[in-house]
Amino acid sequence: MKRALGFLAVLTALPVLTACTGEPEAAPAEPGVTTAAPGHEELAPGWDESPDGAAPTPDEELDDAALSALLRTRATASGAEHCTPDRVAVTLEGFDQAAGHRYSRVVVRNTGDGPCVVEGVPGVGARGTWGTTFVNEVGPGTSEAPAGPVRLAPGERATSDLEWTGDLAGAEPESERASLLVLQLARGQVPVAVPARIAGDTPDDPTLDIGPLTTVRLTPFRR
Repeated sequence: MKRALGFLAVLTALPVLTACTGEPEAAPAEPGVTTAAPGHEELAPGWDESPDGAAPTPDEELDDAALSALLRTRATASGAEHCTPDRVAVTLEGFDQAAGHRYSRVVVRNTGDGPCVVEGVPGVGARGTWGTTFVNEVGPGTSEAPAGPVRLAPGERATSDLEWTGDLAGAEPESERASLLVLQLARGQVPVAVPARIAGDTPDDPTLDIGPLTTVRLTPFRR
């Protein structure tokens, strides 16, 4: 995780996120909520201690319901033309850091046979290496790019800037780090499961230092 992005975004604006119907109730976003507040009260006693019980279900074995239940916020856009999880590859590319802030990019590439659209801010959630559903504070960031739809032909890519800051994992030797991010491209969709590591890192490299209460911000998609 030593590659530089060459950008340090200021990510502060918090436009409205709208919840959708017909999805698991575990995600707390509701109509009119501008951001998901940190969920201290949602954490069980002993959440900051390594568990002694059986190992959690591996990330790659989570079903659609379990992935949707990890969402902390919902996607801001919806529509029949929007890219679906089976038509894209999603990676985290590039890394930079400054003054307690970390930066990367969510990259969505159209792997389908026809065009599809990404738009607005994706919904997001995270799962930890101990199997914990993280309760991060989440909000969209600002971007100079237009916030309209981005139509992707097969093979084309769009990006959303990712920032995380605040209560970072790794300060304590036994702290839990994120192992998986879930990203919802459009309301009503099952989110895409994305390993919480930078593309090109090996399994021996640490995952992102996003912890259960880290603040996470995402910008609208742009080309």
